[in-house]
Amino acid sequence: MAYDIIGSIAIYDPKENKEDEKNLVKKILEKHKNVKTILRKESGREGEFRLRKLKLVSGENRSVTLHKENNCIFKLNVRKVYFSPREGTERMIVAEKINEYMKNFGNSGDLALVFFAGVGPYAILISKRCFVKRIVAIEKNPVAVKYLRENIKINKTKNVEAICDDVRNVVKDFFKQADFVIMPLPESGWKYLEDAINCLKNGGICFFYGISNEDNLFDNWKALIKNTVKKLNRKIKFLDERNVLPFGVRKFKVRIDFMVF
Repeated sequence: MAYDIIGSIAIYDPKENKEDEKNLVKKILEKHKNVKTILRKESGREGEFRLRKLKLVSGENRSVTLHKENNCIFKLNVRKVYFSPREGTERMIVAEKINEYMKNFGNSGDLALVFFAGVGPYAILISKRCFVKRIVAIEKNPVAVKYLRENIKINKTKNVEAICDDVRNVVKDFFKQADFVIMPLPESGWKYLEDAINCLKNGGICFFYGISNEDNLFDNWKALIKNTVKKLNRKIKFLDERNVLPFGVRKFKVRIDFMVF
């Protein structure tokens, strides 16, 4: 059985489940007593905000839920915002990496920017787990920003600021100011690589995400990053790389951490 649990909502993909739908629904409800709604994926991620078409299969006809992850609470509408519970472990790893890098490199932690911030899973977790003074979460989807602002209040993370805009319109205000930039948009985040690098102060660190074929997970992305840094007359030091999750047939979501000077 392959499905996601987001708060009290279960979402499954018929392409990942050969089991009869009635049996699948029964098993989900037996295993997860808190689930009140079961939705079936009717499409892949679509449009600028990476949303799916979802059809009610069982239970209450609702889309808004409270999801608990890493001792944080996130309110969201599964039909109107992007959110992947499968990335909860990765988000915790990034938070731990931030603390590790601050300790190892003496990074001041004055400012972290979260591009494509969604409802705040990275920004709020960083606020709770890391010694970062200020976190700015930038998101273009106004519905996601509405929930992001609610989640800041729910989690009492007063050092998180939400900005509703395209990243490109905002980055000029953070030129060479950020200690960390997180870029959790693997499909097209590379288009904003220059913006991320320009935001980083000397010694600043970027968490870059991309999609790779299994036979070349990191080399192509590292070449792109290296060339972009050189183009901007900066220097680079690669810190870490990680195969995060499968992303389709023989493809994977990967993360590359690098520092610029």
